[in-house]
Amino acid sequence: MLNSVADRVVYMSMGLLFDLDGTLVNSSAPIERAWIGTANEAGIPLERLVGFHGIPAGQTLKTLLSDRSDEEIQHWINVITQREIEDTDGLVANPGAHELFDFLAQAKVPWTIVTSCTRDLAVARLSAVNLPIPENLVTADQVSQGKPHPEPFLLGAERLALASASCFAVEDSIAGLTSAREAGCITIALLLGITDTNITNFDHGIKQLTDIIEILEL
Repeated sequence: MLNSVADRVVYMSMGLLFDLDGTLVNSSAPIERAWIGTANEAGIPLERLVGFHGIPAGQTLKTLLSDRSDEEIQHWINVITQREIEDTDGLVANPGAHELFDFLAQAKVPWTIVTSCTRDLAVARLSAVNLPIPENLVTADQVSQGKPHPEPFLLGAERLALASASCFAVEDSIAGLTSAREAGCITIALLLGITDTNITNFDHGIKQLTDIIEILEL
């Protein structure tokens, strides 16, 4: 089955833009530890952390600490970034991730990752779960405005040398899907254990990553 699909997909001028956390990698445990620890130390009430899924840590902290100095905000950004880079305990690839990347390599479908992580953090997480690291990886430290702004996915499409309308964007958050949709991508929502349970605005909904193969076949 995979071989026959790959033969048909190889000629497609379509690309795939993947979110990382929650989409390719289940990183909820280290993310929770990092944010709870940092929030407690910085004096941020834990209930204020709700609603920032998919948004870069720097943007989140600038919002949560808007009454603090730039120097203090940068300090806490550095703290949480380093904590997340060092903590890989409990990281696992989401079901079907390895099989999907094997298929994409065989079918020669262009793809990259568009993440709200910094580059160092993205590389640490991908390495920890043995997933490929694309050379054209798009990270939060490479854009002026992160998700939900469309800039990250526009840059991702540019790095695949494709129009954004020719790219499927695979996401698990409202912020990410908003970014992709505003960029003009075809949106795919991964609904497996999704944090944003009220997500309704997407072009395709999937329960596991290998479902993308069927979408490509269509």
